[in-house]
Amino acid sequence: MVEMGSSEWQLSLKLMNQPKSTFHFPEMMPGDVSPGEYRVATLKQLVAAQLPDSIPDPDLIELVHCGRKLKDDLTLDACGILSGSTIHVLKKTWPETESSAEPVNRATAAREFRVFHAALHSLNSAYRDSVYKMLTNKESLDQIIVATPGLRSDPVGLGVLQDKDLFVQFTDPSMLDLLISSHPALVNAIVLVLHSVAGSMPAQSSRQLLAQRLVQFLQRYAG
Repeated sequence: MVEMGSSEWQLSLKLMNQPKSTFHFPEMMPGDVSPGEYRVATLKQLVAAQLPDSIPDPDLIELVHCGRKLKDDLTLDACGILSGSTIHVLKKTWPETESSAEPVNRATAAREFRVFHAALHSLNSAYRDSVYKMLTNKESLDQIIVATPGLRSDPVGLGVLQDKDLFVQFTDPSMLDLLISSHPALVNAIVLVLHSVAGSMPAQSSRQLLAQRLVQFLQRYAG
């Protein structure tokens, strides 16, 4: 039996809510293994490289062939995959270990909300831009959801995090008591965003910005 070269090997990829696309294997050089000997984990890497907009991380997908989820350590031959086979690409869902939101420390949250609100309304846009960038990045948003118990089951909270105008409104300290009683997971997520953005900015500039905003807030409302 004559083995086909990699240029003749192709698969049909089917992502959810997208039309099928054709995947071609890299050109095979002398001494390379045939595509049938590729491991599933290797195929994931190649698929992610070809579809970076749809698959930013190969570890976050599952490959399915003929209704069977493919194991990373198996070869394509072992999985019965031939040139022309259709592979379904499924995105993994992040597991949520707890279904209920963690209790909110009101005193801490109130302090954080004051700092956050002041920073978002500062004339210095660096902090605000960093917040918006985080909220529009799918990977960052997924990490916030994973790190905040109860947030996944709060559609209002998820909607706020995906709409920057709503987000700014919901960080108003005057809304804190209402949020604690109705959307505690969102409160914890907002505080997490504050800490995450502060940690991602240059240490000196982020500390100075937050300190300046807090001082201005306290001076404005003191007495």
